[in-house]
Amino acid sequence: VSLLARGGCGGKGETMAPKKEENVYLFIPNLIGYVRIIAGILSFYFSRSCGLFWAFYFISYFLDCIDGFAARYFGQATRFGQMLDMVTDRCCSACLFLVLGSLYPSHEFTFNMLLALDMASHYARVYSQLLGGVSSHKKVDEDEVWLLRIYYGSQKVLFAFCLLNESFFVILYVLAFSDAESPEFAAKLRWLFAPLCWYVCAPGMALKQVCNLLQLMSACSRIAAFDVAARSQGKAG
Repeated sequence: VSLLARGGCGGKGETMAPKKEENVYLFIPNLIGYVRIIAGILSFYFSRSCGLFWAFYFISYFLDCIDGFAARYFGQATRFGQMLDMVTDRCCSACLFLVLGSLYPSHEFTFNMLLALDMASHYARVYSQLLGGVSSHKKVDEDEVWLLRIYYGSQKVLFAFCLLNESFFVILYVLAFSDAESPEFAAKLRWLFAPLCWYVCAPGMALKQVCNLLQLMSACSRIAAFDVAARSQGKAG
């Protein structure tokens, strides 16, 4: 019997309604994620307008910083939310690299390689974690390289690396605009952004790329080890 019956005063049975199924799509952190996607799309739609790009990209990045907090605060952390967050991260990074490649033609190859490294390293890590039965790519084992243990082992370190990395590329975008193209934004802030980009953000960006390379190598090693173990079990059987 799917419904519980209780005897009422009039002798009639009362049925308890079944618990309403949760709609994961409408969880608060996921709603934040949808707004973030819209802001990201608008930022790249206006990629030739420095001020509009900056405004919408900042909104998207700010929402990225709070969706995880919202998931923990409301008890709404989900696999769907993890996927939504990572896919949005990778898509925004890829679009930003493509825009920078068009603004800095002489460095287009470098931006393309950074895009490839970003996509490959995160895909490989997620795949290796799934093979090991781990639900989050941010969980790190004790046998990982020490830099990855620091990177994924501390929320503060992870946030700092990602913030410096993101800021470096966004500032590069701003610096690409000439005074004539953006007289009220990029030109007036260039005196502040140039040293901030190269002396503060660049080291964090470089370390973030090293972490991407390390996690790609680590993931490949784990996947290969999984294959060896699976083949050994097959031969033993």
